[in-house]
Amino acid sequence: MSLLAWAPAAALSVAAILVLLPPADAGPRRPVPRTFTLRRAAGSLLRMRKAVAEPQPEETAALLRQYAALLQSGRSEAQAWADLAAHWRRTAPEHPLSSVCSTVAASLHTGLGAAEGLRRAASHCDAAALRTLLHRLAGVARLSERTGAPLSRLVEQLARSAEDRAELSAQVRTAVAGPKLTQQILTLLPIGGVMLGQIMGASPLAALLGGGWGTLCLTAGLALLAAGGFWSARMIAAVGDE
Repeated sequence: MSLLAWAPAAALSVAAILVLLPPADAGPRRPVPRTFTLRRAAGSLLRMRKAVAEPQPEETAALLRQYAALLQSGRSEAQAWADLAAHWRRTAPEHPLSSVCSTVAASLHTGLGAAEGLRRAASHCDAAALRTLLHRLAGVARLSERTGAPLSRLVEQLARSAEDRAELSAQVRTAVAGPKLTQQILTLLPIGGVMLGQIMGASPLAALLGGGWGTLCLTAGLALLAAGGFWSARMIAAVGDE
């Protein structure tokens, strides 16, 4: 079979895979060396598809556990946040939680207090879940200052709540894994059928790209395929939002 006959099939397959498949979940952002320009460009494209890089619930729960453990060990608020800021700057300086820890530590260093630092960090945070958690943590800090309640116990209770949310999030991801795979398979099935017909010599591309009813069917099929992929992706995303 000539290369000219295979070129449209390959182009159609690649375009459909890139456009119709749902975007991958954005994980924690890690530092990328400046020399890796290709990887930096790929990261920029990923951020265009998902503007808000939100920390995983497991990470926020771990941060609260670390904070509570530092307080229980006898560290002051300022020392605990300074330790957390140093830890996150060393391990993941571009992570949103690193910025939060640095902001709160700087606020305590200047004497503004943890609650004010958390409020400032929340005001610069784009992730809704993290912003809500920071407001709750600020409320816990203010409650401890006004009533004298042990801050470590209050933070530990907040950490347990975050861990419950992380467990629920993991269960949701497991539950939607099957529908996501089904969506991908159904997206690729029409492309596979066209490719199989081309291999068997039926030349479906000649009919689809030759104008007339074939091209009309191709256009309608791609439109319906895109609409179906968008609809199913929205339904799967709605499960996570709920």
